[in-house]
Amino acid sequence: MIVSIEKTNSRLGLIQNIPKKFFSLLEESQDFGDHLFPNWAIDVFAPTDLKNKFEEIFNIYKAINNSNSRSRIIEAFTNTNKIEDLCNNNLGVPMIIITDLPLTIRGSLDRLFSYLYNTAINYHGFQTYVDDTLRKTIDRFIIKNKVVVCPFCGLESFINIEGQARLSLDHWLCKDFFPMASVNLNNLVPIGQGCNQRPAKGNKNILVNEINNSRLNKSYYPYSLHGGFKVIFNFINEPNGNDLKDDDWSLIIGAIDPLEDDIFQNWNSIMNIEIRYNDYFKKDVFPLWESDYKEHILDPDNDLNHAQNITELKSNFKNWKSTFKIKGRPGALIYRAFIDYLIERASDAYLHGLLRNLRV
Repeated sequence: MIVSIEKTNSRLGLIQNIPKKFFSLLEESQDFGDHLFPNWAIDVFAPTDLKNKFEEIFNIYKAINNSNSRSRIIEAFTNTNKIEDLCNNNLGVPMIIITDLPLTIRGSLDRLFSYLYNTAINYHGFQTYVDDTLRKTIDRFIIKNKVVVCPFCGLESFINIEGQARLSLDHWLCKDFFPMASVNLNNLVPIGQGCNQRPAKGNKNILVNEINNSRLNKSYYPYSLHGGFKVIFNFINEPNGNDLKDDDWSLIIGAIDPLEDDIFQNWNSIMNIEIRYNDYFKKDVFPLWESDYKEHILDPDNDLNHAQNITELKSNFKNWKSTFKIKGRPGALIYRAFIDYLIERASDAYLHGLLRNLRV
């Protein structure tokens, strides 16, 4: 949420057409057969176990006598793939999770969509057919959005190079609760490893309040435009040589647009932002900022000198702040908030002390 991000086009999205056609014809079909699949998929996946996975679902579905239970399964597939509508809590698109479906079909649905995501989308025959891969799709995402830090937290680097594991793809609607959205590219978002795992997002159901399990009025959807958020740092008691205590400083994080407070709070909770940002200040900013600043002043390419007075010091801070690109340097948002304090709100007494400490 540190920036608005855009989806990347990918022919890998064709794989979603397989379950889409299957579930659209499932109720009316009397027999299992090729008519339940896109023509291209029959040939591409012929050497694989894909059709057997779907046939298992077909047979279990047809064995369910209750028509309402069968309708619930089709409705679950349809609604689960309306990702943004679910995040916006739109009327007419109720949330249906896997445990709302008949017990007899849950395991088979999990196995089918796990196969689609873990095996079928990476199958060489499919990748050859669409001339695309997940790694290439993530590469295009990075270029399109011009991000080299995680767009969800801004705390970790975001590189996707050969010779190491590719960046994670997060299932925004977690596949533990919504397996039938597993290969919907509207539900897949490149994300940093720290955000992708607990205690950040992990396997949370982002549509509900974790504390009381109630449905949220609105949830953050990564591909929707938003006005961003602000980070404001303040010293309550400015450093005087003693160790800083937690009550010596404060950090305020909030939506720039008050109308977006609900999605901000949801993002904050999902990604554990407040805890992570506070800890970043304690472990990365407070103990390291002076050496970082001094290195900036000493860099001959910057053509800077150590400040002789407060006016020059603030000018140097402004120059230093310009090196913290929000999309390009981990922790930039947090550092910028700290530097803003030094420029705009720090006392003259504190700044005079810094003039002495920061001489190089």
